[in-house]
Amino acid sequence: MQMKSILVKSIPVKSRFSFWLSILLLYLLPAHLLVAQSDPRMISDPQTISELTAQIQNVMQQENMPGLMLSIVSKDSILFSGGLGAADLKTGQKVDGNTLFHMYSVTKMFTALAILKLISSGALHLDDKLKDIAPEVAFDNPWEETHPLRLVHLLEHSSGFDDTHLNMIHNTSGRDLKGLQAVSFYRTCLVSRWKPGLVSSYANPNYTVLGYLIEKYSRMRWDDYIQKMLLKPLGMDHSDLELRIKDESGYARGYRFEDGHYIEFPFFVPTGNGAASALHSCADDMSRYLRFFLDDWNVNGTRWLDSTYLSAMETIHSTAGAREGLQIGYALGNSTYYNHTKADFRGHGGGGDGFESLINYDRRHRIGYAIANNGGQGMWRISVLIENFLTRDLPDFASAALEGQSTIPASAKPALADYQGYYKPVNVRSEQWNFLQRVIGVVKLSEWEGRLVIKPLLGPADTVAWVRDRLWKRAGEHHASVAIGLDEDGKPFVQSGMHQYYRKTTYLPVLAQQLFLGLSVVALLFSLLWAVVWSVMVLTGKVSKRQVLVGILPGLAIVSAVVAFRLTTLTDYTNRIAFNSVNLTSLTIFVTSLGFGLFSVAGLGMLARQWSQLKSAWIKGILTFNAIFVTYLALLLWMHGWIGLRVWAL
Repeated sequence: MQMKSILVKSIPVKSRFSFWLSILLLYLLPAHLLVAQSDPRMISDPQTISELTAQIQNVMQQENMPGLMLSIVSKDSILFSGGLGAADLKTGQKVDGNTLFHMYSVTKMFTALAILKLISSGALHLDDKLKDIAPEVAFDNPWEETHPLRLVHLLEHSSGFDDTHLNMIHNTSGRDLKGLQAVSFYRTCLVSRWKPGLVSSYANPNYTVLGYLIEKYSRMRWDDYIQKMLLKPLGMDHSDLELRIKDESGYARGYRFEDGHYIEFPFFVPTGNGAASALHSCADDMSRYLRFFLDDWNVNGTRWLDSTYLSAMETIHSTAGAREGLQIGYALGNSTYYNHTKADFRGHGGGGDGFESLINYDRRHRIGYAIANNGGQGMWRISVLIENFLTRDLPDFASAALEGQSTIPASAKPALADYQGYYKPVNVRSEQWNFLQRVIGVVKLSEWEGRLVIKPLLGPADTVAWVRDRLWKRAGEHHASVAIGLDEDGKPFVQSGMHQYYRKTTYLPVLAQQLFLGLSVVALLFSLLWAVVWSVMVLTGKVSKRQVLVGILPGLAIVSAVVAFRLTTLTDYTNRIAFNSVNLTSLTIFVTSLGFGLFSVAGLGMLARQWSQLKSAWIKGILTFNAIFVTYLALLLWMHGWIGLRVWAL
């Protein structure tokens, strides 16, 4: 469970191809390996700061992290505030307490706090409709009359907006986007794909809109407002929200590790206004920020805001799961990570080119930590070490403290029967990149001895126990993590974990999609093999040279697809700015992705044209299978914008 939480935190910016990675992981990694790696007990618990930093340095070396920002706070004490390793490999500069790291999406916590400050002044309200408070912001919500888009939906990522596209990561224009222009940059993302307030789905444009609202209602630049109202009162004097770094000397450089050496990233400029990802901060400032939360927003003996706003920030308000009582997921600029056996951590993660960051705290036990590395590596192993160190003297959550029973009462079983069946994922993060989740992500819900069994297409079943009402939990959890209920249309739904929302569906259409997709994968592999076999048959005279194309066109389609996919993923990792314009890389992606579609259709057409000339029934069968299912996949990808992919115009 611990690894899962850190992966969720890293995904928001790190990768745009999570659906391909999910498919590969599900097929290639045995479930028991994933479970074993996620067990924090596999790492020995450090007992002192020196033991902790020594173990962290071992992890840094193993995972190729040049440097680490580290802040650890407990009650009234700052246990560690500084750094490990190198901030700049070229100059040899070491990480210290004032070295600034790009915190990326941790920025959203600060943006949410600024909105709460405006709410406390009466300038805004959580339930404000966006069309009322900012009618000049263009967006599409097909349900606006009955389910208007509200301020709380932007804060909790429950607007239904699409996440940023590949060409919207870095600003290469040479000029900063300001005001309404910064929001309009994401216009193609500002479309509600389901009723606002149904479920959370992480989308960076939400916070760009919030940045604009801060400017409109404070009459200051959003970053100036945060500096004045938050950073300065907290004494976070080193931190900044600059889009463009003017003096690079105090900043850590970002790196990626490749072929045995580190490659330096330039200081990229974020797109939009920066309210989703512009923060640069250091260990000393993050220690102050952690103390701010652990002291319940008291600053030098004065409350920054009333405690009701702090409670509101840590409460999920708008989703269907929240209406059933589920409090796992994304609240107002912060997420719950209730995976530890001794503490309830919550906070935010961030990640981008060459950096990963994470801040977590537990106000009840008054412990917290902030970490960031400049190698772009995940933070799971280090976070486990720190959390286990901070909780070393705390007892495990007592089983008596777990709400509810292990099995549902017999009187409630008849109602449970209505929820059994197949469920389809609704809230994919990106329509273009994650559409396959709606096919392979279908789960089956059944009841077994008073427990719910959630069985995915691939991987082991998940068995959850009843807590109360329509809330459930997994073994070892001390909070409900699954909710079932009826949506406003009377359709059963399941919300599992932080973001996964499923709606009951008829399985036959989904089964057909899964079958066709599976056969298409077989056809992809077989087409490559058959292209080689067919070429040999042509060269040896067993097949006429006039028939060479009918056998190799599907194979050429696959080669084009592999080149397009490989180049896109490689560019996403090494050179995202290439997505912003028409260049050799982006044109190659366009041509090869188009080639997949053209070669696929051409192969089917050539087969029809030369059908009468093919004498062997088994050859006809192989060619027909390959051509039909490769063309089916091409049509599926075309429907989702993958054929002739113009990354510069998404």
